[in-house]
Amino acid sequence: MKKILVLCINYEKSIFPNQPDAENRFYVYGFGAEVGKNLKTYIPEYEVEVWRLDSNVKHSYEKKILDVIYKIFPSFQIKGFSDFSVNFIRALRKEARKSNPILFVIFNHYGVLYQAALFFSKLSIITTHHGGGPPAFDFKHDKKIIHKIRAGIKWLIEKLTYRNVNVVLVGETKESDYLKKNFPDIKCVSWSWGINLERFYPNPVSRTNARNSLGWDNNKKYILYVGKLYKYKEVDKLIEIWKEIKKERPEVELVLAGNEPKGHWGEEYYEMAVGSGAMVLGRILNVDLHKYYTAADVYVMIALREDYYGGTGIAPLESLACNTPVVSYALRNYIGDSVNEIGEMPDTLDGYKKAILNVLDHPEQYKNMRESIEKFYSSSNTFKNLKPYLEELFNKRRK
Repeated sequence: MKKILVLCINYEKSIFPNQPDAENRFYVYGFGAEVGKNLKTYIPEYEVEVWRLDSNVKHSYEKKILDVIYKIFPSFQIKGFSDFSVNFIRALRKEARKSNPILFVIFNHYGVLYQAALFFSKLSIITTHHGGGPPAFDFKHDKKIIHKIRAGIKWLIEKLTYRNVNVVLVGETKESDYLKKNFPDIKCVSWSWGINLERFYPNPVSRTNARNSLGWDNNKKYILYVGKLYKYKEVDKLIEIWKEIKKERPEVELVLAGNEPKGHWGEEYYEMAVGSGAMVLGRILNVDLHKYYTAADVYVMIALREDYYGGTGIAPLESLACNTPVVSYALRNYIGDSVNEIGEMPDTLDGYKKAILNVLDHPEQYKNMRESIEKFYSSSNTFKNLKPYLEELFNKRRK
């Protein structure tokens, strides 16, 4: 039997449903559920279950949806560290004896991985990096004593447990450098979650049609950002750059989507965004996002902070899938070739302004954007390319 257990948490309580619903979003929402669905879709010979720790629920739940079993365990949470559940550990021990599964743990610098690597060291473990910096970085750079103590504890735990981790799927070059230096026996694989072109972007519409459907002015230029308005994405810097551009080019607008006034993650720059005069749209349904990406002239994400470990990011990939070029230093992590054809990679704030203006003035310079995404970042190719590493782990499992 080749079984994979995807282990994850409720990472954003303000969005996750807290009880079963008719659309099954309670079970299939989140990164872990998405990984589980994709594993089963693109490598159907594996048995796949998604186990979620959820401090937002009071009872255990289980349901099989499209050949994937979803199990939700109530847990208690220590903020910034992990969720814990005795029932989860007991169930995992029972399953380990029964099927000797591979543990596919979402988020590597987090307590669920530490628990898996500590209590289930005989199992094969694969984990993913998704934006968080290593605790060693936080310990050295965070000035708050409580944060430094927490980072120090996590750093020590990693030194004890990472010897039991087999593979880390990494989207950020800085993270790979850190792991290779500190844990030389771990295999690091450049990887992305990928995006589901078939579901969200099957037939890209024209920019004119997209703008007409949104009520945008075809005589204006639009800069787009999708995501939280918080410090790691440096949205404040983007707003300031746009305000400078708008003084010279009044036809240029800034659109900020995917945010909420006071979300679980914090929205430090929400009020600043509203006060700037930018178009602040709030959350957008996934099925409608392609209209905004297509309608925009350029997608911009600033990723200059030393503590930015977010990789290329999903939103820039989605923009490229809709044939809209990207301006972001995060493109340094792009795993495809010809990155200069699809956008700009400035490494200073002044460089960002110049890069944005270059894209607005010379859109003909950017090409093969969707083709590049289809080749390197489509969910189908991403997960099919993962299979050799999974097979290697299955073959090395301890009996």
